[in-house]
Amino acid sequence: MSKTELTILDNSNIVESYPGITLPLTYSFIKIAYSGVFKGVIGSNLKNDRVLAKFENIFENMIKSYKGRIYYCINNWYSLIDFMPFSKKITPIWQDMMGVQSSEIYIGKQYKFSFWQKIKLYWNLFKSGLHAPRDMKRLERDFMDVQNYFNETYNENLSIKELLVLFHEIELKILDKWYVTLINDMYAFVWTGILKRKLANKGIDVAKYISGITSLESLKPIRTLLKIAKEHGNDADILLNPEVQEYLKIYGDRAPNELKLECVTFRTEPILLERQIYEYASDKKKLDEMIANLERKESLPIKGYAQKRAQLGIKNREISRLNRSRIYGMVRQIFMQIGKLLFKQGYLNDWYDIFYLEINEIENGDYTTFKELIKLRKIKYAEYEKLPPHTRLIFREDKLIDEKIAANWTGEFTGVGTSSGKVTGEAVVLEYPDSQVDVKGKIIVTKTTDPGWVFLLTMASGIIAEKGSLLSHTAIVSRELGIPAVVAVDGATSVIKTGDIVKIDGDTGRVEIVKAN
Repeated sequence: MSKTELTILDNSNIVESYPGITLPLTYSFIKIAYSGVFKGVIGSNLKNDRVLAKFENIFENMIKSYKGRIYYCINNWYSLIDFMPFSKKITPIWQDMMGVQSSEIYIGKQYKFSFWQKIKLYWNLFKSGLHAPRDMKRLERDFMDVQNYFNETYNENLSIKELLVLFHEIELKILDKWYVTLINDMYAFVWTGILKRKLANKGIDVAKYISGITSLESLKPIRTLLKIAKEHGNDADILLNPEVQEYLKIYGDRAPNELKLECVTFRTEPILLERQIYEYASDKKKLDEMIANLERKESLPIKGYAQKRAQLGIKNREISRLNRSRIYGMVRQIFMQIGKLLFKQGYLNDWYDIFYLEINEIENGDYTTFKELIKLRKIKYAEYEKLPPHTRLIFREDKLIDEKIAANWTGEFTGVGTSSGKVTGEAVVLEYPDSQVDVKGKIIVTKTTDPGWVFLLTMASGIIAEKGSLLSHTAIVSRELGIPAVVAVDGATSVIKTGDIVKIDGDTGRVEIVKAN
């Protein structure tokens, strides 16, 4: 059977952003985003609309939803990587950095380019990669302009039509330029891969040489919040504090599952921020320890150009991740307000039901059918919740022919060490970040983390994750916090139980249950 006949769905890396079930509104939005990003990368470098049109089916299907869970349509990714210069060398680096566990390559439809088209494309891609840091700075300025425009334009008096116009204006102003982040990702992947191979020849772990980025954007929200808790944690009416209001303005969209439009954030529920501040302030000793952890600075030897380039790519990647959460925050506000208007007009039973609709349905559908459509989808998605998550699915002509469910372990296990150090401690198994769970000095075991987990990671002594890679969020933040981390440990949450004593080695990736609970 030809591999080109197959459709391969893989949740490597993307499960970090979309763990568990993702509702239809979010899926319809990220389909737009992924399509626009990849079309932007190829279109800006190919500069030929006629040839670009041949890839339309690939652009439209970079991701897919299967029974409520989000996957990369990985054969389409390979199709795009295939026509890049040095694709045979880039592919294994990309697999390594994305945490793709299967090294077998499935290339979908292939396209032939003329000699001059290839030269033009390769040259433009080379220049794009070379200028990635400069273009990321430009994107940051463009993003701030869009955010200011949104803040000036959005208000609760806008009609549904006006809100949809605002959504498409944001899409045009920023999402059409967001492809630069994909180029920067490749920039970070390539330079980290080069550094990794260079150091491997000397028997040195690369992880410690891509840490020490003290201005890492992912840590700024928690640093700021801990400072507020220390200085104002005993104040009454804390939400009226100007520093708290500024925090909501800048970091209000940072939350667990922040890339799901249906998730709750500090901006949508400020009372959650109030509780978080008071919780941190309630234990002064723990608060001081967390602040000390975040201020930890490690003097690392500079290994030259490759290390500087890798660190710059990682730093810009984290900046774009924070800004991405803000984009989702704007979109969330728009569609929440549309939901409230539809509820007020009697077309929804609850404003939250908006998340069970897709964007095109909201724009072009018959409002009178929404209640029945949502009722059926709620039944379907409740069933999806009961199904086990898959790591990879293989289809032939839309028929499922193979699947891989997270594995169970026996004996000792080894993942990918991404933050050096050894630690033995009590395990806490978490599916979602829960501030009520005591993780102080314990080892968090989870399927994956997203940026919203940083509030818990600052208190943990180590982390084990089923998903991840050297440049996953779990890896990057744990390195900056100086806590050992092992990722890509398949089935960890199925075998390790809360209360087990586990030992992890962030250098070798070895995980061991020392004593079962």
